[in-house]
Amino acid sequence: MSSQVSRNVRYLLWRRKVPREQWQSWLGGHTSLDQTSARTLIGGTLADDMITPDQLRDLARAFELEDEGETLRFSDLVRDGTNILQENLRFLFDSLGFGGKKVLAAEMGIDPTTVSRWLNGTYEPQSPTLHQIVSRFGLPPETDLREDPIFLSAEPISYVERRRWLQKRIEALSPAEFRELYPALRRMLEAR
Repeated sequence: MSSQVSRNVRYLLWRRKVPREQWQSWLGGHTSLDQTSARTLIGGTLADDMITPDQLRDLARAFELEDEGETLRFSDLVRDGTNILQENLRFLFDSLGFGGKKVLAAEMGIDPTTVSRWLNGTYEPQSPTLHQIVSRFGLPPETDLREDPIFLSAEPISYVERRRWLQKRIEALSPAEFRELYPALRRMLEAR
């Protein structure tokens, strides 16, 4: 379940260039939401009808909106203010890191300048190419890059992001935690 308020809040955080991993703490520091409410709001699992009028007003104030939260509840800020396809492509290709765009373009048989044109919005990839991009990034096959704002996802969505997320968590484990986790990881990875 994803709520309109959640989607609009994530969009406003993205517009403010708040790093994704800080969205929850930003809400905790700028609103009266407790950590659980902030987490469920960011995750899209807090239904709009579960957000109190006071919380909605508080969110509107935090984002300097001129209303009592009606914009958050009833507007589609993402569609109204963003080229979803272009932002999705930027998000995905930026996740590749230095040189990754060129490598992926070569793997897809596409000139790197074509990728640059997609990213600056002068050219849109055709549907078969979009399906290829969805597949290359390990996204669910039904993902519509023109409609689904994956650049606002609170969770790592592409295989590149998920790998990076997993690697960061594994590197942060203490030796004792790693010793506990290692047998399970080994069994899981050997079973492939």
